[in-house]
Amino acid sequence: MRTTWGFTSKLDASACSQRRPVLFPCYEAPLDGMKTAPAANGQSIGLGVTGHAGYAAGALKSAKLSYSYDGENWTDAKVSERGGWWSAVVDHAGAAGKPVSRKVELPDANGASVTQAVARAYDVR
Repeated sequence: MRTTWGFTSKLDASACSQRRPVLFPCYEAPLDGMKTAPAANGQSIGLGVTGHAGYAAGALKSAKLSYSYDGENWTDAKVSERGGWWSAVVDHAGAAGKPVSRKVELPDANGASVTQAVARAYDVR
């Protein structure tokens, strides 16, 4: 896994410790207890973020999800937003037995962002 954070901070000389506006990605995927997804098209993966150590994440400005079966060739998922909830649609028909790597890019309205790539995030059954 590789995660990159983007944020702006400034020195507050009156504080000995300051929280940083760091985001962590959240996923809601149709996985079973073995971290496998069905070999079917049109599966929705919910996307969101949570803030670290008291940082209140802003609303997502955009979302991008790509997936790969070999870690080299990537497919951009169709991403949409509805009422503040983001989701990506992945197509896994014909991919039974393959591992899925996943990349996301998630910036919030406060200027923080997270980009994460996960090798073998789940398998297709």
